[in-house]
Amino acid sequence: MSLTSLPRRPLPVRLVGALFAVTLLAAGCSAGSDPAAEDSSAGSGESATSDDGGDEESNGTVVADTSDGGGQTAASMPVEPIAVTPAPDGFEPPAACSGEGAYFAEVGESSTPDLPERDGETLTIEATGISGENAQLTASLGGGEARPLEDITLGETATIEQWTISVTSVCEKTDQVEFDLIN
Repeated sequence: MSLTSLPRRPLPVRLVGALFAVTLLAAGCSAGSDPAAEDSSAGSGESATSDDGGDEESNGTVVADTSDGGGQTAASMPVEPIAVTPAPDGFEPPAACSGEGAYFAEVGESSTPDLPERDGETLTIEATGISGENAQLTASLGGGEARPLEDITLGETATIEQWTISVTSVCEKTDQVEFDLIN
């Protein structure tokens, strides 16, 4: 049979077929490994890191795994503590266990009463520890992950999104921190 005797397909059918072929070629190229990455480590004495979460051995040397498990989990980034503003110059701190403050949190517990909602968001303050006159607090927006504050003490403030708190009492003997909402 000669090529001239084959029926000619309409142009749209030929275009769809060509696009399908290009799609298959592109999928085949992206499913494989990256040749540039293989070339950069080939012959340099370095071994490639594994993408399955394990260590890979090459030339008798164990290479530490730098993989993120195949893109399944995000690498954790260090969380910067929320900054604390020092007490104003000339501030005379009251007794550490003054018992004053509209809100309080005992170590291991969330603040009571609940802080007011702002623009549909909620804030939860939790006391995680007390060391002398310094309180260790965390703040959670909505149902998000808790973020630490820098150590905070009497008269110091911290702004978390739309809320500013001021610590009014840090009592190590009762494991309780009290604060006011000033904004």
